[in-house]
Amino acid sequence: MHKPELLAPAGSKEALIAAIENGADAVYFGGPTLSARHDAALTPDELEWAIDYAHINKAKAYVTVNTLIKDPELEKAAEYLQFLCNAGADAVLVQDIGILRLLKDQLPQLPVHASTQMTIHNVEGVRYLEKMGVKRIVLARELSLNEIRRIKSQTNTEIEVFIHGALCFSYSGQCLFSSMIGDKSGNRGYCTQPCRRKYIIDGAKGHLLSPKDLNISEHIGHLIESGIDSFKIEGRLKHPEYVAGVVRIYRSLIDRYLENPADFHVSYNEQHILRQLFNRGFTQGYYFGNPGGNLMSRQQPHNQGTYLGQVVKYDWERKFAYIQIEQPLRIGDGIGTQGRGTGTTVRSMYINNQSVESTPACATVKIPMEKTVYRNETVFKTYDFRLMESLGIKDVMKRIPINMLFTAKHGEPAALCITDGENEVVQTGDIPQRAKGTQISEDSIIQQLKKLGNTIFEPENIKVNLEADIFIPISQLNTLRRTAVKRLEKERTKNWKRICSKPGIIFDSREMQNKPLQPLLSVNTCSLETFKAAVDGGADVVYFGEENLTGDLLTIEDYRYAIEYGKEKGVEVYLATPRIAKKLEGFDSFPDHTGFLIANMGVLHSLLDSGKKSLVIDYPLNVFNRLAMAHYLEHCLKRVTLSPELTLDEIKQIAPHGMVECIVHGFFPVMVSEHDLLGELFPDDKIHGALLEDVKGFTFQVKTDGDGRTYIMNSRELCMLDHIPELIEAGVSCLRIEAKMYDRKTTGKLTELYRKAIDNRTNGHCGGESTSGHYFKGVL
Repeated sequence: MHKPELLAPAGSKEALIAAIENGADAVYFGGPTLSARHDAALTPDELEWAIDYAHINKAKAYVTVNTLIKDPELEKAAEYLQFLCNAGADAVLVQDIGILRLLKDQLPQLPVHASTQMTIHNVEGVRYLEKMGVKRIVLARELSLNEIRRIKSQTNTEIEVFIHGALCFSYSGQCLFSSMIGDKSGNRGYCTQPCRRKYIIDGAKGHLLSPKDLNISEHIGHLIESGIDSFKIEGRLKHPEYVAGVVRIYRSLIDRYLENPADFHVSYNEQHILRQLFNRGFTQGYYFGNPGGNLMSRQQPHNQGTYLGQVVKYDWERKFAYIQIEQPLRIGDGIGTQGRGTGTTVRSMYINNQSVESTPACATVKIPMEKTVYRNETVFKTYDFRLMESLGIKDVMKRIPINMLFTAKHGEPAALCITDGENEVVQTGDIPQRAKGTQISEDSIIQQLKKLGNTIFEPENIKVNLEADIFIPISQLNTLRRTAVKRLEKERTKNWKRICSKPGIIFDSREMQNKPLQPLLSVNTCSLETFKAAVDGGADVVYFGEENLTGDLLTIEDYRYAIEYGKEKGVEVYLATPRIAKKLEGFDSFPDHTGFLIANMGVLHSLLDSGKKSLVIDYPLNVFNRLAMAHYLEHCLKRVTLSPELTLDEIKQIAPHGMVECIVHGFFPVMVSEHDLLGELFPDDKIHGALLEDVKGFTFQVKTDGDGRTYIMNSRELCMLDHIPELIEAGVSCLRIEAKMYDRKTTGKLTELYRKAIDNRTNGHCGGESTSGHYFKGVL
C-alpha cells in the first residue's frame, strides 16, 4: 500500500527538531524573507543547518518562498534561491508565477512545489503547472476527497493536502482583507488574521469568519487509500510541543493503518491530546462534502482546550472560583471560560481548604481567579503542563553515533579514522615523537577524541592502536579530531549539496513600441443591463459574466446577445471566467474569436489548449512583477491585469514593458469563500446580500453567488478619477471599472466620467467616501 509522506511545520529550530524526533518524514520552514509566515522564520544561519539536520536524520527539507515578490526584490530573491539550491533544499514552495518561471528556466535542479496560495483546485490547473515542471502541488483546502481523487487519477504531479491545523475563511491566494484594512498583505506573509475578529451582520454577532481547526485523524485511512503523496500539518506559528504532539500522533495513526487497516481506530487518549494541544473546535473541512455551519467557530477564535468542568460559585470578595472538575488538574495548568478572556494559569488550588498540587477527576476545587466567572459557566483546560513537559525537547540535537580508530606508530604519520557506518574518513597528522619521559596513555587519547562539542556526532566506540614510547601533543590530537569531524560532516552532506548558478533577472530594456497612445477603458459587468450601459457609455472593452453577484443567473443566450451587441457597437467583448471552477465546461460552445477574461490557471490551460488567443489575465492570478507579466504575455495574450496591492510607483516599473491593465474604480472582493456565510446565518431568509460591520464601524458588503460562495467586498469604493493623467503617464494600457456591484445608471455614469477623463487627459473628481486603495500607500 502507498505510504504517504508526513510533512511537519517548523517555525523555529526547536520545532524542527521536535518534528523530526517524533517521526516526520519531511519538514517545511521559511527564512526571514519571502515566506508566508513572516513571524515564524529561521535565521539565515539556521537555514543551512536545518537542511543538513533534516537530511542527516533521513528527512526531507522544503523551504517556503511562497510570497508575491516586487520588482526591486527580485535580485535578492535570485541570490536566496541560489543559496537554497546550493544548500541542498529538497524543494522550494512557490506562489509567484514569475519566480516559478525563473526556477524552471534557470534553476531546474531545484525542485518546485506549488503553494496552496496558487489556488489550484482543478485538473486543468494541475496540468498547467505540470508543463512548467512543478514536482508537487498543494491543493486548495476547499476540495472534497472525491475531487482530490479525480485530480490525482488524471495527472502525474505529486499531490499534497492539509490534514490538521488552522483553516482560512477565504481561498488561499484570494484574500486581500488584511492588506485593505491594515496595509499588511497576507500574500506577502503579513496576514493580520481579520477572519479571527468580531463582526456583526443583521443582528448576528460574533467571530463570524472564524473557522474551526482541521482534524482528519479518524479518516486518515481514506486519505491513504486515495493515493495522496504528502499529508501536511499546519502550524509554523505553533510552539515546539504542539508540533511534537501532533506529529507523534499522526505518525502512529499512519503506521497503524498501513499495518492493519481493518482494525484501525483513533484512541480516546489520542483524540484528547489533539484537542488539548490546540483547537478551536474540530472539523473535517470539505473532505466529505460542504460542512456548512459546522465549519465555523463563531464564539471562540482562539484555543478552547478541553472540557474541565463547571463553576459552582464565585467568591466576589476573595476572588476565588469554585469549580466542579471532571478531569485531573495540576499546578501550572491553564484554564478559562469560552470567549471571555478569563484565562489564567493555576498557581494554587485548594480542596476542602487544603492546598494541593494536583487533583483527581470529579472534585470541587477552589482556585484564585481575578476575572469574574459565573455559576454554571463552563470551564476549559487550555494548557496541560504535564503534557507539554512530556513533549518538550530534552536534547537540542539528535546526535549521530560514530566509531573512531586512532593509530600511532613510529616512523608513520598518526592517523584518525572516523566512520558513521555509511561514510568514512581518514585524517593523517605528523609523525609522532619518541617519548622522552612518560608516554601518552590510551586513556588520554580517548578523552581528547571524545570532545565532540556541538557537532552532530557522539562517540559510540573509540579504539587506539598505540606503539610503545610514543608522545603526541594534545594540540595535535585536537587538530586531528576537528579536521576529521569536519571532513565527515562534509562527506555526509555532499550527496545533497549542489553547485548552482545565480539566476539572472534580465528584462528587455526597450519599451513597448505597439502601445496605444492612450489607455483603453474597460468595464467589468455581470448583467445585461449594466453591460449595455457600459457599451453605450463609451467603454472600449466590456467584460461580462461569471461571479454573478446580482442573484440572476446568465444563460448562453445572454452571452451570445452580449457578444453581438458589442460587435454592432464596435466594442470588444470578453467573457469573464470564474476564479473558482472545479469543473471546466462550456468554453467550446463559443466561436474561436471569442475573448475571455481569465481568473484561474485551469481556465487558462483549457483555453490555450483549445487554441484561443484573445485572452486577458485577471487580477486573481496575482501578477506582482515583470517576470510574472512576461510569463503570461509569452502566450500572446492581450493584456495582464496587475495586482491591486501594487502602488503607482511599482506599476511604473512594470507597465512600460508590457500591456497591463489596472483596476481604477469600484468594489471588488477582499475575500472569496466556499462557505455560504449568509445562507448559514440566515437559512430561512434566502438573502444574497448584507453588510458586515467590524468593531471599528467599517462596513463591507457581503454577496453570495449562484454556487453559494461568499464574496466580501472592500469597505470603501476605489476611485482614481483624481489621478487619470498619472495613470496614463505610468504607461498603463487599460483602466478598468469594476461594475459588478452597480446598477445600470451608476455603470453608465461612471463609464462616461472615465471616458471623458481619459480622452481629455484630465482629472475627474472622487467622492469623499472613496479610497485610492494601495496606489499611494502600498503593502508590506
